[in-house]
Amino acid sequence: MNGDPLHTRLCEEYGCEVPIVAFAHTRDVIVSVCNAGGIGILGGAGLTSDELRANIRWIRDRVGGKPFGVDLLVPASFVEGQMEDLESMIPQGHRAFVEDLKQELEVEEPKKTGESWGTLLQRARDLLEVLFEEQVPIFASGLGSPAFIIERAHAHGMKVWGLVGLPRQARRQVEAGVDVIVAQGYDSGGHSGTIGTFTLVPEVVEIAKGSNSMVLAAGGVSTGRHLAAAVAMGADGIWTGTIWLATNESATEMFIKQRLVDAHAEDAVQSRATSGKPIRQLRSNWSDAWKQPEAPDPLPMPLQGMLVDGLLAGIREARLEDWMTTPAGQSVEGIHGIKPAAEVVYDLVEEAQEQFDNVLGQPVA
Repeated sequence: MNGDPLHTRLCEEYGCEVPIVAFAHTRDVIVSVCNAGGIGILGGAGLTSDELRANIRWIRDRVGGKPFGVDLLVPASFVEGQMEDLESMIPQGHRAFVEDLKQELEVEEPKKTGESWGTLLQRARDLLEVLFEEQVPIFASGLGSPAFIIERAHAHGMKVWGLVGLPRQARRQVEAGVDVIVAQGYDSGGHSGTIGTFTLVPEVVEIAKGSNSMVLAAGGVSTGRHLAAAVAMGADGIWTGTIWLATNESATEMFIKQRLVDAHAEDAVQSRATSGKPIRQLRSNWSDAWKQPEAPDPLPMPLQGMLVDGLLAGIREARLEDWMTTPAGQSVEGIHGIKPAAEVVYDLVEEAQEQFDNVLGQPVA
């Protein structure tokens, strides 16, 4: 048995050197983390099938057989229908509120919009097919249970990971045979739940006990102290996202990187104003606007995205920086500079080892 507490079951079964998983939308970050000993998970939800395929091949060519994966969104609660039907479900009061914002900001019609929200589920299925065709080692479901795909994935040698924010979700995924459960606490960026990380992780570890499912701790994780704490709680490693946004390799715009460096935990706020799902993000004029008394309640996914996508695209094109933001967790508190992704990995490991040294009173093996 290896005496290093950082050589966990994740390292044993996946062949990574350290139990650090990095979620990022920039393929350069994925490659850097994989080559530094961790596991990179590419956020693929916003890509076309051709873009995803090209990114997978680009990563594979540069990681030399090291494990990596792709995260997609397959939401369980989702209003489905034809675009015309969905459009008719958006209340006029919501349209008027968005139009007033548009007039106030003097934003022109964007040259390019983002998500095609009405076809999100079908696009997720199409992207899943790319994962099978390209034989990606890991599929992570960032939203929604991946139980429906487990049998097929395992038959193709693909591991299936699921992100959960509630114990009952973890229990269902363990029973379904999900390989890795990512216990994502309220602190996290993106689609965050309501239970704090230090409450959720031990409970999910207990739920997974005796099964083949591993557990990763997520939510507010940005330091080696967090890594050591995760392992001490019984997790097999950590899932991190926000800390990679401020790395050299990240495609995040420089002014956002600086805001991440300057931010404190309270600057990462939850809002449903972008997609209809709760997303923790850096506070901006956009999130503030939807918290005003006159603002309507955000609509469920995909209606909210359909409502605001054009305005958000116009804001980006007009470079209205105070209105632009990024998903970010309370782990912004641990970002103190813009560094190479590999250095972030090494710093996490070094600090975690120091913590174990302090507890054990001697250097770890």
